[in-house]
Amino acid sequence: MKKIIYTDKAPAPIGPYNQAVLVGNTLYTSGQIALNPATMELVLDDIETE
Repeated sequence: MKKIIYTDKAPAPIGPYNQAVLVGNTLYTSGQIALNPATMELVLDDIETE
C-alpha cells in the first residue's frame, strides 16, 4: 500500500512530485532541498541542520 506524505513543516513541492511516499516500511523522498520554510532561504550549515 502506498501513502503520500505531505507536511507544512517543509517547503511545498515546486514540481509534479510529492514530498515523500511511504510504501511498506520504505520512505521515498524527492526534491527535498535544505530550504527554511519560514524564510525560503537555503540552509548550508551542516548535514544535520539541513
